[in-house]
Amino acid sequence: MSDRVTFTNAKFGEVTVEATSILTFPEGVPGFERLKRYGLVQVDEEAPFLRLLSLDEPAVAFVILNPTSIWPDYKPKLGDDELQGLELASDEDLELFCIVTLSSDPQHVTANLKGPIAINTVSMQARQIILVDDTYNTKHSLLDVSKQKQGAPVESR
Repeated sequence: MSDRVTFTNAKFGEVTVEATSILTFPEGVPGFERLKRYGLVQVDEEAPFLRLLSLDEPAVAFVILNPTSIWPDYKPKLGDDELQGLELASDEDLELFCIVTLSSDPQHVTANLKGPIAINTVSMQARQIILVDDTYNTKHSLLDVSKQKQGAPVESR
């Protein structure tokens, strides 16, 4: 396998990523189950956001974020059932991201902390987990961070 993979994205055109930046979602992402491979693209000017671009469908792309960069206390309870299929050898191999919903109005930019994307950083296997508890929800405002107490996310309306 080549060290780099080139694919086409509808918005960004031809994209080349390191082969080590290709994530495989064996079950797909909920709502996009048939799409299994995604390129993880970091653009310095967009930090802390990353692009998650489908290699299987050029029109599908997500913006993701490591939630601890905004909410340092984000620690969802994940059991073996949620992490099934990731084949984690160690907790240090696990990294969590969340999908961000963008808006032209910054007040409406939200993160889905209820459905984190769990990544085995060694095998690059990933899956989106839907948390069963009510600690987090799907629309945490990124701009309401200053209103939070002890890192607990605030829901956007």
